[in-house]
Amino acid sequence: MAPAETCKEGGPTLANGNCTNPGPDGLPVQCVGPWAKDKHDYLGRYIEATHGPRSKYLVADGGRPAGGAAFVDLFAGPGRARVRTTGEIIDGSPLVAARHADAPFTKLILADLAPENVEALGQRLDQDQTKRAKLIVGDCNETIDEIVKHVPPYGLNIALIDAFKLRPLSYQTIAKLARVKRMDLVIHFPTMDIKRNFAEHEPFITRFLGTDGWKQRVRSAQQAVGLIDVLKEQLGAFGYKQDKVRSLEIKNTTGNVLYHLVYATKDPLGSKIWQSIAKTTPSGQRSLFGD
Repeated sequence: MAPAETCKEGGPTLANGNCTNPGPDGLPVQCVGPWAKDKHDYLGRYIEATHGPRSKYLVADGGRPAGGAAFVDLFAGPGRARVRTTGEIIDGSPLVAARHADAPFTKLILADLAPENVEALGQRLDQDQTKRAKLIVGDCNETIDEIVKHVPPYGLNIALIDAFKLRPLSYQTIAKLARVKRMDLVIHFPTMDIKRNFAEHEPFITRFLGTDGWKQRVRSAQQAVGLIDVLKEQLGAFGYKQDKVRSLEIKNTTGNVLYHLVYATKDPLGSKIWQSIAKTTPSGQRSLFGD
């Protein structure tokens, strides 16, 4: 396949999103824009801010055993990435979660379609992280039952659903995670991808949202953000109240919205924590919470 674009110091970007040139450790790295650092900042701060509630699930309470806590990443990648504009090597979301030390996750469930990514990720985990990790190769829409099988059913869990584009994800995959009793969701909603390819993406929008009812409400690419409201309604069937489903804009270097991070929780405390971290941008500025 033809390369998508050129990454500084990384050579052409491969079809799977990795740089042609490996990282300093000789392992594959993903090619990302500088906005990936914003996403990881929000994720890292959320993981840190929820360590208090999570810690209660890591210890036994009377006759109740510890419920545990899982971090689930359906599109984990190789664990590290190269920022295409600068060549900087940064941790990917799996390592952001794995290296969290306060109330650490008891289970790291990390999945990716590419075997080379899963192999690289496994090599980048240290001994303790490896003990807590379950690495799964394959299309997450096909392996989701295996993924859910490893989630602590009585734990406090977070799932990152970070498909860079619309096509790779089915609503049924989200639904299987949503059925877990305590599962916070952080979903990459590919706003710009939908806008750019609105007409040809119609069947994939339906697959992503689990309904074609959106067609009566969103009739043009310019109205694409309205699809987030449809997603909110769909998640309501699993106990995610609409006021607990919030979206956060991630912008490119020219200020255009690339995608939204859609956060969903069944717990008012989780919603309060997410709203709090979202009010401060990665650069430290105060911002209005969008939704």
